[in-house]
Amino acid sequence: MEKQISREEIYSGKIIRVVRDEVEVDGGGRAFREVVYHNGGVCIALRDEDAFYMVRQYRYALGKEMLEFPAGKIEKGEDPDEAILREVQEETGYTVKNLKKYPPIIPTCGYCTEKIHLYYGIADQKVGQHFDPDERIVLEKHTLKEIREMIALGQIDDSKTIALMYHLETEETDVKL
Repeated sequence: MEKQISREEIYSGKIIRVVRDEVEVDGGGRAFREVVYHNGGVCIALRDEDAFYMVRQYRYALGKEMLEFPAGKIEKGEDPDEAILREVQEETGYTVKNLKKYPPIIPTCGYCTEKIHLYYGIADQKVGQHFDPDERIVLEKHTLKEIREMIALGQIDDSKTIALMYHLETEETDVKL
């Protein structure tokens, strides 16, 4: 187990906070660890009849459009179960029924505290989308077969979407289509 000796805050922004810690490692040596603190996120496989809603949006950090299950960040102090209901309405324009929670994933454990909470639900009432001012999202619907094929071809490489597909395909429920 490593022991923190000192901490330097490098950056504090709207979404992340970055620190650089000096630590004592096993055997008495010292090393530096950079840690990105993040409030976490939520992601949902939202079914509508025989297909699932997905969002296509440009991801600046990667310099490309990504196709993903609807997702978003958890606001400071917000419960993940509340965050998913807010995010699904914002991005898809629907409320959710039969919400099911899966275990969360940790997408980048080497340097980031982000935890993404995963959900499945069925689209219920249409209430209209409510994007953040800087969001540009295109809503699409795809079957599990189409999503599986796009993952196999590398057209979908988003970890939270792939993790949710694992749950959808390994469960013994009506999710398998």
